Amino acid sequence: MNLDHVALEETDIEAAVALHVDVLGFALLRWGRHVATGRRIAMLADPDGGKVELIEVEVVTGELAHIAYRTGGPADLDAAHVALLHAGCTELNPPFRLEPAKARTSFVRDAAGRRVQLIAYDPDSPDLRKP
Repeated sequence: MNLDHVALEETDIEAAVALHVDVLGFALLRWGRHVATGRRIAMLADPDGGKVELIEVEVVTGELAHIAYRTGGPADLDAAHVALLHAGCTELNPPFRLEPAKARTSFVRDAAGRRVQLIAYDPDSPDLRKP
């Protein structure tokens, strides 16, 4: 598995996107909706393809929203999800389709309480595009 992206909470997502695009040199890959809250998310990438997901929230908790790891494909995602559960992680969302990202994904919580996302992209996913 490889690191795919980190997700940050933002109360003013428009300002955060502008900062990343106008000042930090990121490109906006896509807008989407958070699966659990229905609020907006923005997926951004730096010129080398490093990604940050901004998640719109009403109140920032100050914690990392989640860290995401990319698997080789859907079968790898299923196997990694099961392996994490056997290693003591708690299932938050079993593998499911995330259509805006053209991907399959799942979420667990590790022993330290962090949310961990696994993701396997379709070859034509907008999240794989380099700026």
